[in-house]
Amino acid sequence: MSCPGFGELNIPSSRAFWDDCEEDEFENMKPAEKLQLKFDVESAGDVAPVASDLLVVIEGPHVTHFATTVLAKDSKRLCSIPAKTSSLHWNASSKQLLAILEDDLSSSGEVTELLLPYAKLAKNVVTLTLKPKVEFKSEEIQFYSDHVAIVRGVGVNQKDITELEAPNFIAGVAAGIASWRDQEELPVSSFVIYTDKLPLDSTAAQPVLKLLKSVGVTCNSSYIPPRKESSYLYM
Repeated sequence: MSCPGFGELNIPSSRAFWDDCEEDEFENMKPAEKLQLKFDVESAGDVAPVASDLLVVIEGPHVTHFATTVLAKDSKRLCSIPAKTSSLHWNASSKQLLAILEDDLSSSGEVTELLLPYAKLAKNVVTLTLKPKVEFKSEEIQFYSDHVAIVRGVGVNQKDITELEAPNFIAGVAAGIASWRDQEELPVSSFVIYTDKLPLDSTAAQPVLKLLKSVGVTCNSSYIPPRKESSYLYM
């Protein structure tokens, strides 16, 4: 195809792609491995989805230590979730199910499918997405320069929570489960917190803990991050 005055325009086709591949390459290709929940040994016989009063989905970069420390207390780890160091925890006394999801958009669709059986049985669902504050877009961004965190809701009806405004959005497993619950007209509350500190430290964790408690999530009142190894420079 040619465009007068603009040289030649080459549009690649799927046929060109297949023609470039050797036949023996297809013979050696292995089917993609299907993602699965990997249940712990002590939970191996307990693989049926549990019916929870509340399913909490917390997703973002570097959330594992925070979530396991302040949310998974007195909970039993059920399985690992195939997205980095993600995992699922069950608190039998409070009937709270906790999905801790390290940010991994490459597998979020499949992981959402794996967790839908739990989302279907939950009486209520709360999703929380953690993002770096630099990703928040606003025409008045200078107003938030001194804020430790920017808290927004997605489709929630709470006077003290501002609705997430475009062009900001949430994605991943939290968005997938929230969308499914909304389509099925089942209770769901979704939140996103833009914070200037990831992994969270003691100060940055406070707005997160405050939000979780306000929506009925069982969690600790404070967070102590892991101690970093001291480094020494010898000349």
